Formats: sequence, structure tokens, C-alpha cells
Amino acid sequence: MTIRLRRGSVALLSGACLLWMMGPAQAGTTPPTPETDFSLTVSPTRLAVQPDDLGKKQVFQVLNQGRLPVEVEVRRADFTSRLDGTLLFRSGAAYSARDWATVTPRRFRLAAGRSAPVSVRIRVPSDPEPGDHQLAVVFLVPAGTGAGNIHINRGIGAPVYVAVPGPVDDSAEVTDLRAPGFALGGPLTFTARVRDTGTVHRDFRDTGRLRLQVNGESVPFPDFTVGRGATREIATTFDPPLLCLCRATVSLPGGTSTGVTVVVFPLHWLAAMILLGGPVLLMMFLRRRHLARMSAAPRVPSGVEEENDVGQPR
Repeated sequence: MTIRLRRGSVALLSGACLLWMMGPAQAGTTPPTPETDFSLTVSPTRLAVQPDDLGKKQVFQVLNQGRLPVEVEVRRADFTSRLDGTLLFRSGAAYSARDWATVTPRRFRLAAGRSAPVSVRIRVPSDPEPGDHQLAVVFLVPAGTGAGNIHINRGIGAPVYVAVPGPVDDSAEVTDLRAPGFALGGPLTFTARVRDTGTVHRDFRDTGRLRLQVNGESVPFPDFTVGRGATREIATTFDPPLLCLCRATVSLPGGTSTGVTVVVFPLHWLAAMILLGGPVLLMMFLRRRHLARMSAAPRVPSGVEEENDVGQPR
């Protein structure tokens, strides 16, 4: 998977965040025909440096898929994660590994259609705290000095997770599950909140994906990662039957679970049936009432003459 940023996107401002996506880089893909002046791609979209890889060279590939050449600056940054997974650059963030990383080169020019490697080496200081530490490698294309008062730096931030040897705890917990209490129909959106309570980041991917159990069905959430000490909010959808008292739960193996109940009842269909069937029912009622009155009216037996006022035959 790659990250691509096009012209007009606000990618990096002081204190701003970048949207990042988890997943391995796609191999053997052919760069598309440039459609815009600026289009920068970085792969992989993240690095997880294991204890055996400490001190070894890790490589990012930077590809310019735009029509114009770009000047790229490579920076290191501390970050925290928002609930939706976007990176929030914050100096002095917890579990920082920014000062452990060396990036090469720090600045380079990239022609249109060309790619370049950027290496990262992690050197852990003596006696570090075991568990995950992290930094972001930011590939920044500074704004030029053109006309106008607003200049936007464009860039991509890739998280790097550094695993320091020692006891590993990958525990996490589901702290919340939300959905509408009542719905006219589907699809229903269920939003779960997951907090990392261990010493390393936790991946919910592939066979380890988080799943929603509802009405006897198992509905997967999208792949995601929650960093050490962080909380993620993730959503999935479910198509319920026409009428449903849907009880949904989310649980982690050997961990916490939480649930929510949604009542699905198509009131709008019922209202439409009443509006359409009301006149028909009214006509049926009036007809039956008319027939009842007719049947209740007195009748003269056939073959018998009516008497006049004085009781004489007419």
C-alpha cells in the first residue's frame, strides 16, 4: 500500500497532523501516468523495527509521480495518534525514539517519474525502557516563494515503531461500542473504541482482525493498529433484517468485551401502509354500514296489500 498526496492537500503545518495508513507496500506496481503537478508516494507506509534489526539499515522508497521535480526534506518528529489514527506531531511525546534515528539523505531533489531510497538506522541508548518507542519520518516538500500570502508545506509522515528488548505485553481492551438505539433500517454503523494497555503496539489485521458479533454473524472491522498507550476508534457496518432486535458485541480473546442493542423497525413502511390503506378501509367500513342499514329496514311481505289510514283496503 502507498500513500499519495496531491496538490491542494494540507500535508504538514506546525502542529498539524497527517493521515497515515497501515499496510505493506505493493510490489511490482507500475507508476501511473502523471495527472497533476505534485504527487508524492512513500513506501512502506510504516516501519516496525524488531530487536534483531536495531542498528541495521531500514529503507523507504520515495517516488515522484507528479509532472514537476520536487525538493524533499527528510525530518524526524515525535507524534501521538488521534482516535481516527491520524498522526499528531507533538514535541516531547511519550515513548519518543526521535533522537535514536539517523536518516540519510536529509535533503534531495527528485525528478518527475524518479524514485530515491531514504535509509533509517536506529541506535538505542544504554539501558532503555523495554517495549515500543516511536517516531515519525516526515518527507516534506517545502512551499515555494510564489505569489500570494498563503504557502503550504506538503509532505507525508510515516510512523516507525522501535521494539526495545525486554518483557512484551501486547494487551488491549475494548472500552466502548456505539450504535443507534433505534433505526428504521440498515445499514447500521457500529463504532468500537480500543485502548492499548500493554508495552507494545497492537495490530488488528488479517486473521487477528477485530470482529463484531451480531445476529449470529461475524462482521470484521477494517485493519488497524493501536500504538502503545493510545486509543483507536474504528467502525464497521451491518445490514440487518427488516425487523430486528439486534444484540451486538465486540470482544478480545482473553480480554474485555462490550455490547449494544439496536431495535430495527420500519415505521416509515407502516406509515405508508396506513396512508395507502386508510381510504380503502374507510370505503369498506362505509359500505358495510350501508348494507347493515338496508338489512335493518322493515320490508312488506310479497302478495299482501297495504292498508289505508282507516284500515280499509285500497
